[in-house]
Amino acid sequence: MEMKTKNNHGAASAPGNKGAIRKWVVRILFLLALLLAAKFVIMPKMKARQAVPPPAPARAMVVKTVRLSPQTLEFTRDYTARITDDGRTMVSARLNTTIAKVYFSEGDMVKAGDVLALLDTQDVRSEVNRAKASVTKIEADIEFFEKQIIIDRALYEGGAIPKTALDDSERKLKGLRASIAQQESGLRLSRQKLGYGKIYAPVSGRIQKVYIRKGEQVAPGKPVMDIVGGADYKAVITVPERDMGNIALGSTAYIQLPNGGSQSTNIWAGTIDKIYPALDERTHTGTVDVKLNSEISNKFFAGSMTSVRLVTAQYENVLTVPTQAIFNRNGSSGVFTMSDDIARWKSVTLGASNGLQTIIKSGLDVGDQVITTPYPSFNEGVKVRLSEGVAQ
Repeated sequence: MEMKTKNNHGAASAPGNKGAIRKWVVRILFLLALLLAAKFVIMPKMKARQAVPPPAPARAMVVKTVRLSPQTLEFTRDYTARITDDGRTMVSARLNTTIAKVYFSEGDMVKAGDVLALLDTQDVRSEVNRAKASVTKIEADIEFFEKQIIIDRALYEGGAIPKTALDDSERKLKGLRASIAQQESGLRLSRQKLGYGKIYAPVSGRIQKVYIRKGEQVAPGKPVMDIVGGADYKAVITVPERDMGNIALGSTAYIQLPNGGSQSTNIWAGTIDKIYPALDERTHTGTVDVKLNSEISNKFFAGSMTSVRLVTAQYENVLTVPTQAIFNRNGSSGVFTMSDDIARWKSVTLGASNGLQTIIKSGLDVGDQVITTPYPSFNEGVKVRLSEGVAQ
């Protein structure tokens, strides 16, 4: 009995050992899988993370520069100007007739002596012919009576005719001489009127206004044309009272010219030649004149408007930089210069500025290459390179 029990116990424990072995095998296989994963997946990633490349060198900042040289800096203000001319001439008709032809239009330039218009002078020519005929007849009568008086005087001295007959002939001759003087005066007037058939330009200038057309009726005194000329135009500039103290005789004035052209060729530089000290009580403005030469006058119409830039201050032989090139760091004004492809900070003392350019009193020298590109993050020592196409 005891032997049977022991055999049964040994048979029952064999399956339990096999299960334990399987568990150990599975664990070993799992560990091997982890090791393989670590070797082929995790470790390469860790090595890749550890292999950080060295930092790339800083790229040079592209800049524009300007080399300093002595300049003239102007301070200017813009105003509106009216083009005018004191030498305006109104040409009028001097006959009561019709217009036969008009030779010029508004805006045309004329010279003194040019024929502006032609009038119908048929009636005046008839008047001249009648006056000539009358003078010719009276001249013939005078010639007759001069001869008759010679005869009558001889007859009277011979006692053939009374004194009254001689006196009558002399009285008629005197009347004819008075009449011919009147008729010759009329003939001269008629011929003068015939000359009025051509209307001439009394002065050289530009036709500002034409009042007549072909076939239109005119009368003595009726305006025909307005000519502005005989003197160069001037630009009359209205200046606020606050600016009058900055205006001086001989100061430069840049006049905007009409009709296209580039910015440089469309500006004419003149000078202030007259300042009117009295201010307009209503507008509190003063007036200054800039005389235009003949060439510039020809580009304008009297009464036209244009813009003008007056120079209110001028500084000569100064160093200036574009205002955008100036930085303020820690309460100090300065600029960056370019030296050996490196940005170098230079503190400067600022002078007057017109908004675009600023005078540098100290801190820079002639020939310094100032960086004009306004990078907000610019600092000392930054590597820079010049923008392509920009002269140094």
